[in-house]
Amino acid sequence: MITRMKKNYDQKLSRRALMLGGIKCVLAMSLVARLYYLQIEEGRQYQTLSDRNKYDFRIIPPSRGRIKDAKGRLLAGNAEAYELSVTPQYIDDIEMTIKQLSSLIDLTPQEIQNFIDDLEKSPTFLPIPIRTDLTQRELSRIAIRSPELPGVNFERVEKRIYPQGVLGGHLTGYINRATAEEVENGIISRELANLSTGKSGIEKAFEDKLRGFPGRERILVNALGRPIRTAVDEQPAAGRDLDLTINMDDQLFAIETLKRGQNKPLSLASPRVKKAMEKNEELAKILADGHNSAFEDSKGRVVPPETGSVVVLDIKTGAVKTLVSSPTYDPNVFSGKLSSKDWQTLIDNPRTPLLDRSLSGQYSPGSTFKMVVALAALEAGVINEKTPFMCTGHRQVGNQDFHCWFKHGHGSVNVVQALEQSCDVFFYEIGLKTGIKRIAEMARKLGLGEPTGISMPGEKSGLIPTKSWKEITYDRPWTLGETVNASIGQGYVLATPLQLAVMTARIADGKRAILPRMTLAGDEGGDFEPLDISERALAVVQKGMRRVMNGEKGTAKRYDLASIGAPMAGKTGTVQVRAISKAEREAGIVDNIDRKWKFRDHALFVSYAPYQNPRYAIAVVVEHGGGGSSTAAPIASAVMRHLFTADAKGEA
Repeated sequence: MITRMKKNYDQKLSRRALMLGGIKCVLAMSLVARLYYLQIEEGRQYQTLSDRNKYDFRIIPPSRGRIKDAKGRLLAGNAEAYELSVTPQYIDDIEMTIKQLSSLIDLTPQEIQNFIDDLEKSPTFLPIPIRTDLTQRELSRIAIRSPELPGVNFERVEKRIYPQGVLGGHLTGYINRATAEEVENGIISRELANLSTGKSGIEKAFEDKLRGFPGRERILVNALGRPIRTAVDEQPAAGRDLDLTINMDDQLFAIETLKRGQNKPLSLASPRVKKAMEKNEELAKILADGHNSAFEDSKGRVVPPETGSVVVLDIKTGAVKTLVSSPTYDPNVFSGKLSSKDWQTLIDNPRTPLLDRSLSGQYSPGSTFKMVVALAALEAGVINEKTPFMCTGHRQVGNQDFHCWFKHGHGSVNVVQALEQSCDVFFYEIGLKTGIKRIAEMARKLGLGEPTGISMPGEKSGLIPTKSWKEITYDRPWTLGETVNASIGQGYVLATPLQLAVMTARIADGKRAILPRMTLAGDEGGDFEPLDISERALAVVQKGMRRVMNGEKGTAKRYDLASIGAPMAGKTGTVQVRAISKAEREAGIVDNIDRKWKFRDHALFVSYAPYQNPRYAIAVVVEHGGGGSSTAAPIASAVMRHLFTADAKGEA
């Protein structure tokens, strides 16, 4: 009995052992299979995940190409700097980290606020700069305490510098970090979101050439995000240097001549200027940046620099010799984080220094447009060189009188005489006979009404009106009175200073549709298209422009350069901004200089020289400067004299 019970127990135990053994085998096989799956089948994926935890990958910024003038002088370059950055993903308490950094280095409230703003917009894995100009002493303090500052790093970087300062503000433009909008709109890829890119001027126009190609490095980090070892996977390629057609000697002379105008320089430090700034809030805002000078006008008043533009083109090549806009700004203030103080100074300035007037300022061309009307009339056969019209001082169109600037009238004049004396009535007559359609067609041949295509951002197209444009824009028909206004470059007609320089260069050359270019290396332009205007018509207009400078009644005869072997051909222009009110007239306020600055006429002048073998074309616009002959012409003459004198000395 006992033997049978023992036998049954042994058999039951054996079955249990066998069952347990089987379960163990199944579990062991499952574990082996799982290990095989994880290590062999999924090994590559987990290796990748492991590498991602182990390494940080970072873009290596390329060295940005330099910008130089025609003589090789540096306009934009790179300088060594040390940048302090914080990577949020490795920091538990951002606020505490900022406090620790503030105890080691000088962090302004603005820098802290900028960091917080960037923190809200940037991915946590990207390092966010908090200071870009660490001193050696600050660098040492942070290096010693670095074990206590996880996620805080410093590195040597290149900082963009602009040695010419305000002299090259609009020309070079500036760079800054990509904005969230640029990344979201696909203008800048997310991979390059931490790089600085061109925001204006040459920096933006030639961004692809100047930026180069970024590299890529792999950084071994510990659990605190502290770099342990770095390996470069791809070396960066430096950007290309650019040589501009601009000569900074010419640029400096042009901008200083424009700013001075017909006024006398004063020292900003003088008690007289300081007192004037205390009394005049607008003057104080204009002079607040410290870069501008104060002047004394003909009435003995303290005034700011003149506002406007000077553009000079080499007629033979289209090369831009000067591209001046006043007031300007210092691009160095944008190299790092723009302070709120600097930004406020810029936007508070009533003269809008951030506006590049050469490319984006749109002005009624006034009498400088009369060459367009004359060429249109000559080409259409409406007049010839000797066709006369009587100017009595006004011309009635419908029930409205249109006056000539010379109220007594010029008498009987032909086209050459009308250009010489700038007779408005003559151009009213030929404008009405030629029609706005032909005038608009001629204007476009001369480069007006559309961008020139210069490799600079922000260029405006100006406006050459037509009947169809008026109907589409205002849903009203074109009137004869509007043709009259357009015939003297007013009404709807608008042009930029660059366009006026191009127009003048094309008239001077007579054969090619010259276009402006900014670089010496052939990055732009090429052969110019034919101008398609008859030599006969051009010769008549050129003759009239020469008489402006040397005729007995020429409106700019005092400013010719025949004495230095560079006889000029030109045209003055004065554009009324606002008619003199009855109250002003009764109060004796009839001269430009007696009115408030914003109500004064604009002064314009275009010219080329030498007359027989044209080399340079110039356009000058002085905002609210008064008369073209009294303000703009002397500026142009001085700049041209400088250019030809430099050529004679071999300094061009």
